[in-house]
Amino acid sequence: MKRHATLINLSQEHHHTLALCLRILRDPEQNHQKDITEHFLDLEKHFSTEERQFAPLWPALNRPDLRERFEHDHAQLRQMFQAAKFDDTEWNTQFATLLRDHARFEERELFPELETKAL
Repeated sequence: MKRHATLINLSQEHHHTLALCLRILRDPEQNHQKDITEHFLDLEKHFSTEERQFAPLWPALNRPDLRERFEHDHAQLRQMFQAAKFDDTEWNTQFATLLRDHARFEERELFPELETKAL
């Protein structure tokens, strides 16, 4: 299915996010502070854009489960970044896994629902 025009840029940004997650998960023992910090600046803009863009769509979507996951993931990723442990293998793995799973959730579950019910 071709992405709705309003979601194309977000999907492209997900591609860059997934590439970051792959780099981290290939070598979680390494300190990825520079890469994560640089990406998180863009990621924060990405989160804010999605939150503004989707806010008026939640009622039409009528899927509180998707909204809860979306909001929870954003909050958890922000919290993890604020308490980052870039030298910790477990933190790197958890952060990259959550970020990867969140991008996949949006691409595979949230975006298709938005496209069919709210856009």
